Amino acid sequence: MNKRTILGVLAVMLAGAIGVYFFLGGLNKVEVTVENVSDYNIVGIRFKGNGDSDTLRNAFFDAREYVQQGRVDGVLTLIHYKDTTLTDEQVNVFVGIKLSQGTSDLPEGYQRLTIPARRAVRATIEAHNSVMPNSETVEERMLEKADELRFSLSDFTIEQYISERIIMIDMPVR
Repeated sequence: MNKRTILGVLAVMLAGAIGVYFFLGGLNKVEVTVENVSDYNIVGIRFKGNGDSDTLRNAFFDAREYVQQGRVDGVLTLIHYKDTTLTDEQVNVFVGIKLSQGTSDLPEGYQRLTIPARRAVRATIEAHNSVMPNSETVEERMLEKADELRFSLSDFTIEQYISERIIMIDMPVR
């Protein structure tokens, strides 16, 4: 192959990669707003340990399946607690479902969690998870918005997986 052919192939590959990145939503902005909210009523499982644990992975996929099959009416939700006692690989999370309405039939092993809230700083991300900004960047933008408005925020985030390409992350105002 000559140089011209190689450069042509590289140019086509680069254009294709940029096109895929754009298609997946890599250029979409993270929208940060202040929202009036109602209490968060969530059912799920608390997990504290290694972030790549099979237990955590299974809890996430089980909750997603309950929502997709309509067994629990709600939105797949993760609560990430800030915990300074953890190592870099560890997480403290509540994996579950934010209820659309009350339910009496909880999946086995699930517990109820109610987080009182009236307002929250919300980041809305519309992109495929492979091109979403990292959580530190999103949280930083949310904290900047809170500082601008002189809000004190809770020390946890509530991630709501609205669809395959839309995630809402809330930090309730104290």
